[in-house]
Amino acid sequence: MTLTKATLPILVAGMLGILSPTVHAFADDDARRAILELREQIKGLQEQLQVQQNGQLTFIDKLNALQEQNRYLTGRVEELTNSLSQEQRNTRDLFSNLDARLQKFEPVNVVINGQSVSVKPEEKASYEEAVQLLQEGQYQKAATKFSRFVRNWDASPYRPDALYWLGSTYFALERYKETIEIQNQLIREYSKDARVPDAMISVAAAQASLGNIKAAQATLQKVIKNYPQSEGATIAKERLDSLTKKKTTK
Repeated sequence: MTLTKATLPILVAGMLGILSPTVHAFADDDARRAILELREQIKGLQEQLQVQQNGQLTFIDKLNALQEQNRYLTGRVEELTNSLSQEQRNTRDLFSNLDARLQKFEPVNVVINGQSVSVKPEEKASYEEAVQLLQEGQYQKAATKFSRFVRNWDASPYRPDALYWLGSTYFALERYKETIEIQNQLIREYSKDARVPDAMISVAAAQASLGNIKAAQATLQKVIKNYPQSEGATIAKERLDSLTKKKTTK
């Protein structure tokens, strides 16, 4: 057949008709391969996703475990902090109690008649308790306390004052003989003490209260003679003048 422009379309159409099944066959194979490849890709993605999910779950488990451990450690830290605070409080209380107990025995400095001296806390408390009773006018209780103090604290720097106040409480209780006895004890044992002139005036007052005016005058004259610069000497002069007037009046 002679190939002409008229016959060319017919020839091409015939050839396409012959090749059409083959083309369709190739197209189906490509599609199946593409689908299989796509499935493999999807499967790979699913596997990767599963691995990632497993990794995330593992991470979450580890995170939860760390958070739980952190809570436990936080609780332990709080327990230890509270325990330490309590221990510190107990230690402070222990030392406070120990200091308080030691203070009961450690000497303290006080000023007695212008002189700084060292006394024991119990000694100081005992003396001050007796003085407080005297100031309140509880003479019998004060006498008991001063008498006990004089016996128990025979070397105390408070003792001269304790003897003087004991004699004074006896005078307030009208126990004049005991007043004279105690004040004379003070004068004998502490002849250089500042309380001696006052003790002698107390003796003179007790002597006068017992009716022994001459003895009272003699005692007052000793005060004036032996302690001329003391306040006791001024008081002694006034008392002596008063006794002289009373004696003259009688």
